[in-house]
Amino acid sequence: MLAQLGRASGLLLLAGVLLLPLAARADCVSGTVSAETVVSGPFAGLYKYTTVITWDTPQGLSHATLDCGFDNCPVEVCALDWLFDTPAGAGTGGNPDECDFEFDGEFNCDGDASIGVDYPVLKWNVINTEECEAAGTGTASLCFYSEIEPAEGEIPVVLVKNGQNVCEGMLTGNCPLACAVPTRPVNWGTLKRGASD
Repeated sequence: MLAQLGRASGLLLLAGVLLLPLAARADCVSGTVSAETVVSGPFAGLYKYTTVITWDTPQGLSHATLDCGFDNCPVEVCALDWLFDTPAGAGTGGNPDECDFEFDGEFNCDGDASIGVDYPVLKWNVINTEECEAAGTGTASLCFYSEIEPAEGEIPVVLVKNGQNVCEGMLTGNCPLACAVPTRPVNWGTLKRGASD
């Protein structure tokens, strides 16, 4: 059943991407994910994951969703703590005048219905104010904390929502790997396709 849901959500996502203008589909977002152990403060002993993204979309950014392959073990993932700073991220390149803006963060066990994903994801919502709104181009640093070790060399996918459009891009770096996967080197896209077959 989960495999069928994963395949269906992937098709919905693909349909959303194919409806975008060419410039929005191709490399609309890129960036990196890094992890470090926190040694002091309220998150001491956890891993701090920092996702740095750059986007170029036809409309202002509303939120970014990080897909770390949690559809492979949703029950295990949903039983863990996923923590965020307040704010959980900051962006540059807003309107007007290249202003700075912030994000709040959340872990969604039920996915992100606005982009057709029904398995666990991490999500950052732009906090728009009268003084600054996220624009169609910009850069952001988005963080979260987890007890799960990073999986080195994997390639997560970030999904960007802008207006009614959805687009995606590949990031280099590490995601928290919460369940067993094949021991041979694979990227997240390969892993997810294998899980949905």
